[in-house]
Amino acid sequence: MIICTILIKPVSAQTNQNFLQIIQSPIRLEQDFKLDSKRKPLEMLQFIAVKPGAQVLDILSGGGYTTQLLALTVGPSGKVLAFNTRANQNLQDRLIANPQSNILPVLGNINDLIPDSNGPVDMITIINSYHDMVNANPNIQTTNQRIYQLLKLDGILIVRDHEALEGVGKTATKTLHRIEPAAVIADFEAVGFKKVSEGDFLKNSQDAKEEHWNKLSTPAGFILKFIKM
Repeated sequence: MIICTILIKPVSAQTNQNFLQIIQSPIRLEQDFKLDSKRKPLEMLQFIAVKPGAQVLDILSGGGYTTQLLALTVGPSGKVLAFNTRANQNLQDRLIANPQSNILPVLGNINDLIPDSNGPVDMITIINSYHDMVNANPNIQTTNQRIYQLLKLDGILIVRDHEALEGVGKTATKTLHRIEPAAVIADFEAVGFKKVSEGDFLKNSQDAKEEHWNKLSTPAGFILKFIKM
């Protein structure tokens, strides 16, 4: 039997300092700073560990909170495709206030995501929206196969979402807007991904996971890292 071990390179202290500078960037909006205590951008960037120059697809980017952090991290030699199914005014306003040439808003169908002409990307992020994707498309595996196709070999997929109770699976995606981590893992492993890491900085033992996540100041969440094998 051959045992294969996948090593994730640790983030250096210097990189942590860079992340702090990114989070403190003056181009971020006041509303972003208000969300930081709940969304924990430092821990998130440490976990994602995207490299300068990387090409990233941020699926259902919404108003661009995470998109902008990723764009600041990959730098001018990188690119972040901010995908939404319809135009998002908050994202447009963000880019009008502080234009960033390495953020490219993209509109499309959730199954097709982006045209093949964009080429494969180094990383795909789905932040707090996989449960919405499940709600929009019960045949989510079609979308997940497209996600697999759009990533380079050894490319990284990051999925962060609001945590549901163990055993709930996908049954709370519409009512509580939560999803069980095990259901997410099963979905992406079914199309060829391998889970390589899980962050614990979004855990909250005080959250019983029986209410809509936005009723709580710090709802329990999870974040997963997969690799395309």
